[in-house]
Amino acid sequence: MIVAPVLVFAALAAWALSSPVGASPDDDFHLTSIWCATGNSDYCAPSGDDGTRLVPPAVANPACFAYDAEKSAGCQNSIDFTEGATTETARGNFAGGYPVVYYGTMSLFVGQDVHASVVIMRLVNVALFVALGVALYLLLPERRRQILVWQWALTTVPLGLFALASTNPSSWAIMGVGYGWLALLGFYEARGRKRIGLGAVFLLTAVMASGSRSDASVLFVIAVLAAALLAAERNRRFWVSSLLPIAGFIICGLLFRASRSADVVTSAVNEPLGLGVIVPRIAFNLTEVPSIWTGIFGQSWGLGWLDTSMPAIVWGSCLAALIGAGFVAARSSSKRKTVVVALGALALAAIPVTLLVLAGKDVGDDYQPRYLLPLIVVFVGAVFFAPRSQSIVLSRAQTCLIVVALSGAHLVALYLNTRRYLTGIDALTPNLDAGREWWWNTALTPNVVWIVGSLCFSAALSALLLSHRATPVDEKQDLSRERDSVSAL
Repeated sequence: MIVAPVLVFAALAAWALSSPVGASPDDDFHLTSIWCATGNSDYCAPSGDDGTRLVPPAVANPACFAYDAEKSAGCQNSIDFTEGATTETARGNFAGGYPVVYYGTMSLFVGQDVHASVVIMRLVNVALFVALGVALYLLLPERRRQILVWQWALTTVPLGLFALASTNPSSWAIMGVGYGWLALLGFYEARGRKRIGLGAVFLLTAVMASGSRSDASVLFVIAVLAAALLAAERNRRFWVSSLLPIAGFIICGLLFRASRSADVVTSAVNEPLGLGVIVPRIAFNLTEVPSIWTGIFGQSWGLGWLDTSMPAIVWGSCLAALIGAGFVAARSSSKRKTVVVALGALALAAIPVTLLVLAGKDVGDDYQPRYLLPLIVVFVGAVFFAPRSQSIVLSRAQTCLIVVALSGAHLVALYLNTRRYLTGIDALTPNLDAGREWWWNTALTPNVVWIVGSLCFSAALSALLLSHRATPVDEKQDLSRERDSVSAL
């Protein structure tokens, strides 16, 4: 509990340093929204037009390298980083549409130095991810810690690591949904004072999820329902405990409404389509939607502005690890787990297909894997749910193969993400320090960040996965909890 969090923090910090200001999708919009959330005219000043603001050029237009993987971040040398320089931009959360909680929190770390401010924000998000993980590890019933470890290990390389260590609101959406459902599951099952801590974590994650992205509110509600279904009991304690998720629903509803997110969602919906058009489009999108799922591993979808492609060794290794571990975990089953996993799979297909069809678009247009990643984390966690009468056991050999596969994929992914911004992806040499055109003003070199980050990731995986190969046996088994969830509710 001392070494593992440090290793995870160091691995994610390497990702925070592997890309420049403006590297995450739509960073010009999100950074401007953060700077303007300070309320300080030194950072964001009125322009005379309600639809625009005056912000530092490095905030308004940092992604000069976007969409061209062969163009390094060295192009930022032409951006005016001098103190007091401003430029007008219409890209920002000026009229609502995004919740303000994330932007307001990140604005606490805005300073005169744009580079330093962005790095601090990224490291704050990394620290928050680690802190929530440690808190849940200590508070969860021992047999549920396996879910915590495996759900993150199997779903975050490489997209999750990139997003968690970024200034994009998706970092909070992933954390909020991925941690929130497990905090609620633990709240239902735990006894004593730990329930207070789990309840507090759940409410915090509700604010994080619904305060970052409007769609995360919907995903959070789905995740809450999954946890409630898995923990359902026919007794008064369960129904009294269910007041907590109701509080979470209220938080999501209030923040969703306050940000006028509904207006943004409906604005993307086209005019009603005829049956002859909508049916073929649904069929086509259903056949293509798995590419969104595998996109979290870099298959067909790049990192950053979707321009940093990952080779097959990355997404193939991650997918193989997930499928292998998933088949082992699926051997532990119950009626309620089967229902939750089946409904989760349905949601993973229905949500993107419905939104794309209503917008008159197809898979590959607008809906990105990072939007669905929070729910994928929950889905994988549900697969690792073991009823009290059962356990999930992976052999040491199986676990070691998974560690090797994920560590290798991470090594390659972190290298390519760093290389893409140092020189452009067209200069593939083993030495990241050679010929670099961009890097932070720090004593840490790209090679050090890459090697140390990769070693820390591998060490963290080894320590955590090998320690949680099996679900601890619960001596106080309650077989009645594993009855049909429908009749239980």
